Amino acid sequence: MTNRFKAALTAAILTALCAGPALAHGGSDDRSSSSSFEVTRTEALDIASAEGIVEVWEVKARRGVWKVEGADANGDKLEVEIDGDTGEIVKVETYRSSGSTR
Repeated sequence: MTNRFKAALTAAILTALCAGPALAHGGSDDRSSSSSFEVTRTEALDIASAEGIVEVWEVKARRGVWKVEGADANGDKLEVEIDGDTGEIVKVETYRSSGSTR
């Protein structure tokens, strides 16, 4: 290998290694997505709780909505999506333990 090729290869590897974490971080940070929401994370959790979530597994802020995933009192999976600006419930999905959706 020539020195020139080695230098180019080293530069390409270093660029890929340094860019990887930045690309992986991308736009998935809940704090940056929810910073413009009128509804806080705590308020979204209260709304989801009123819809029947008793155990929270995950809370995400994406594309203008809070998505709260967890379980209801029966142990069934429950997902509640809440508009980040109005607090209105956009979608509620329940997955029974048997796998069907209500």
